[in-house]
Amino acid sequence: MSDYTGIQGQAVVNVSSDPSVSVAAQVWYNSTTGSFKITNYVAAGAWATGGNLTTARSSLAGAGTQTAGLGFAGYPVTAATEEYNGTAWTAGGNLATARRSLAGAGTQTAGLGFGGYKPAAPNISNATEEYDGSTWTAGGNLGTAKQALAGAGTQIAGLAFGGNPGSAPYLSNSTEEYDGSTWTAGGNLATSRSSLGGCGTQTAGLAFGGSPSPTGVTEEYNGTSWTAGGNLTTARYNLAGCGTQTAGLGFGGYATGQTTATEKYDGTSWTAGGNLTTARETLAGAGTQTAGLGFGGTPSPTGATEEFNVPGFTTKTLTVT
Repeated sequence: MSDYTGIQGQAVVNVSSDPSVSVAAQVWYNSTTGSFKITNYVAAGAWATGGNLTTARSSLAGAGTQTAGLGFAGYPVTAATEEYNGTAWTAGGNLATARRSLAGAGTQTAGLGFGGYKPAAPNISNATEEYDGSTWTAGGNLGTAKQALAGAGTQIAGLAFGGNPGSAPYLSNSTEEYDGSTWTAGGNLATSRSSLGGCGTQTAGLAFGGSPSPTGVTEEYNGTSWTAGGNLTTARYNLAGCGTQTAGLGFGGYATGQTTATEKYDGTSWTAGGNLTTARETLAGAGTQTAGLGFGGTPSPTGATEEFNVPGFTTKTLTVT
């Protein structure tokens, strides 16, 4: 008779909910779902579920980091602001102007929100607001009112580019730079577009994706002019972004449908990252390429929040017979 006592391992842990894990091949039994689970290491990075927004919404703006995020405005049209601490969202101070399809930049305690669409005429907004961690106050207006634009930079060195000015051909190539009080014209994008992704700084910006029709076009800004970068692998619009010009992250959006695709930019080309758990568009982003944050979006205005980490760990259900 065989004796297996010398090769026995530890007992599988029995838990009622999946634990937070950072070790590959960790196994447990989830008594609530009645399934065995195992962690899987993903070198390209992975998304994990975070705490939901209090107010589910799409077409919102984001700023800050993965552990100090800022989400504000959105659809259904709202002025609501929420702050993320790495675990949960809590209410912040409301914007003065409720709107959707605006852009954001800066940090949780020094945020910047600009442009967008509001219900009252004139519908396309040029309003800029500055956040101090509790209250929004008026900043200098954009030179050109736009919605579905992208943003980058900080509260005192912001960058606004692309968007929809509300008149034909409904696409803009204009760029504006903010100095903490006034917007001034910068160099135009080579490709006019709206619903694009953006990240980086005022002197090292990154623009990618957009409409009309899904595009993968990427451009890099040096503080004066835009030049061509490597195209996204998955052409799309209504996507989100975060990070820098040489370490960017683009995720979600609409390609041939709503997508989970995530890509990482190294200053030259885009490569695949781990997919979002939930396919969606018109979401917001914050953080860095190695510690990203994605939240809100559609289908249906959602409060779903996901955190991206490189390297990452995902959880898989084991099939046991």
